[in-house]
Amino acid sequence: MSNYFINHQRKSQHCCNCPCHQHCSTKCPEDVESMTGEIENGDLAVRDVADLLQHQYAIITGGKTREGCPIITFPDNGNFHNVSDLNYQRLMLYLTSVPTLQEADLGFHLIVDRRTDKWNSVKTVLIKISAFFPGLVHVAYVLRPAGFLQKAISEVSNKLFREDFKFRVIVLANIGELHDFIDKDQLTEQLGGNLPYCHSTWIQNRISLEKFSSMTQDVSIALDSFTRRLSEIEFPNNTIATTRLLNQQQAEYNELKEEILSAARHGEALLDSVRQLTGKGTADRLGNVAAVERLLVQLEETERTFDLFWSHHSSRLRHCLALRQFEQDFRELQATLDLHLKTVDDMTEVGETQVRVDQLIRDTTCFQRICRGDIDRAEEVIAAGQQLLNGRHQCPTDVVEPKCAELQRVCTILSKRLERRLHTLTKCRELMEHIDK
Repeated sequence: MSNYFINHQRKSQHCCNCPCHQHCSTKCPEDVESMTGEIENGDLAVRDVADLLQHQYAIITGGKTREGCPIITFPDNGNFHNVSDLNYQRLMLYLTSVPTLQEADLGFHLIVDRRTDKWNSVKTVLIKISAFFPGLVHVAYVLRPAGFLQKAISEVSNKLFREDFKFRVIVLANIGELHDFIDKDQLTEQLGGNLPYCHSTWIQNRISLEKFSSMTQDVSIALDSFTRRLSEIEFPNNTIATTRLLNQQQAEYNELKEEILSAARHGEALLDSVRQLTGKGTADRLGNVAAVERLLVQLEETERTFDLFWSHHSSRLRHCLALRQFEQDFRELQATLDLHLKTVDDMTEVGETQVRVDQLIRDTTCFQRICRGDIDRAEEVIAAGQQLLNGRHQCPTDVVEPKCAELQRVCTILSKRLERRLHTLTKCRELMEHIDK
């Protein structure tokens, strides 16, 4: 049952938009592949890009286009030239992993705000995007520097479009033109919209979300290890070892079950916190509520699958214990009943007086009661054997059936010999009474 538990870290689509290596200021996308592995393995977390996030070189606010594509914004902070190619790649790999896989598959729309910057900064951003962006880019909306002369706009725009990017570049003169392409409720206040966004809150939510995701992943790994080990283990061949194993595994199951429930409680508390922290109107848009809910659903599925596995496994183990108990009871009863048969066979005295015969009858009757208790126990063991044979788990018929038949045979013989012994003694007493008369 290995590997059916939760896989919390989403694998991203990674595709370089660079048309040729001449646009790249450093090594081109081969270097991205090693970092792509970090995302796919769940190694790149908010702590790895915390400093980059604080500088807001790029942000993902939760806004989407009319087609549902996620939007990444490059704010006009005048600091983008400070980010190295390597750190840019790390930041983009992280930001593109924030939306769901379905959303990321739609592709991204980018907003490059450079209204207070220089034209060189616009080109720098676009070349980095073209060379290193780890996903599909449909459009890059460029809010151009505000001080452009009309002639410069024309010359640069023509040059820009000759760069043969694999995504559209739309140069906008102001945010009003941006609103022609993207609705205001999907844009932050800095871009003339009304989408609530607090960067520090977003980071805090991501930290909490990734902590919960890591918690659920740890639970998943523990469950996977437990179920794999139990699937490969050989059941013991005696009652004591089987009982010990069942108790040990039951304790492990209970502990892991509590870890699942504890993680679920943490997730529910986180969900309430995220809703309160981001506000009812923005939580879903930021994607954190949806992400927590997905993890909770996965956790619920994990719990259900784990319970089903344990139900089946523990049932098999209890069946094994019942079989081992049957075999042990058979061996004990076989020895006891054989001893009873030997005792009955040794009862040959018939007595020479009525007093002696009466004593022999009392002794035999007392011994019969002892045998009756063991015969009753044998019948219970036979019934347990039949239950094993009729159970839903595979049972060694060639082992159980002969033992049941043997117990039945010995019990029948013992009962008949005891009855014959009492019958003989009773006849002897009747004969003595008749002679005395």
